[in-house]
Amino acid sequence: MELPVNSNPVIVNTQKRLLKIAKLVTQILENHKIPYMLALGTLLGAVRHKGFIPWDDDFDIIIFDEYYDQAMIFLRNELSSDLFLEDQYSEPLYFHSWAHVKDLNSIVEFEEFPQDAYYSHKGISFDLYRSKKMPFHELQQYLINENLRYVNCRYEKGLISKDEYQKRIISIDKDISMPNPHKDDSSFVYSLIGIYKTKHMYEDDIFPLKKYTFEDTQFLGPNNADAILKSVYGDYMKFPPVEKRRSHYSKVIFK
Repeated sequence: MELPVNSNPVIVNTQKRLLKIAKLVTQILENHKIPYMLALGTLLGAVRHKGFIPWDDDFDIIIFDEYYDQAMIFLRNELSSDLFLEDQYSEPLYFHSWAHVKDLNSIVEFEEFPQDAYYSHKGISFDLYRSKKMPFHELQQYLINENLRYVNCRYEKGLISKDEYQKRIISIDKDISMPNPHKDDSSFVYSLIGIYKTKHMYEDDIFPLKKYTFEDTQFLGPNNADAILKSVYGDYMKFPPVEKRRSHYSKVIFK
């Protein structure tokens, strides 16, 4: 299979900056024996490209719920001075349910995700997703609660209009009325961030974690990446059409 190559210097330089951040972040986590794993497009890149998806300009890892708060303390205290841990404690308008590490030596602009422009720090962003273990029958309500928290937070901070808020609440009400297909299932699953309403991961697909080659480095990833990637992307080895190969940022300026 011939892999596409991106020669866009902005994306290439963004990826280099992200890889540098990833090395620093994961080194801190590993020093403190905090387990993490590559996730979403970054995991897909590791499996399909042995590195970045050519048009991708973000980096995603998961930290498990029982380690998450401790990990944030270590990162806040030990990140280099050119990086900033962005979360509800450091950003007044914060509305995400996971933290970011922001690069202070870049400025980005968004067309795909204009809501992210509300934050004070505008640099390249590294995502630190939180994954929570729970009985399967609790997952649907958990994801509804996460979505409701997100919408309420944005509305209370004046980041969405009343009309937009009401539309989103109507959508959440529809989710609430949906039957729970796993209501009698007490097996345990891990959440895969609230924006993927029905996505989940099984413990055996996650553990034991193993190393994946990503560019010139190895990072921890799930035991069974195939199962997790199929649940999110379906036929993940098939490339999307060219018009859907979009980057997160519309503009990046390096200081």
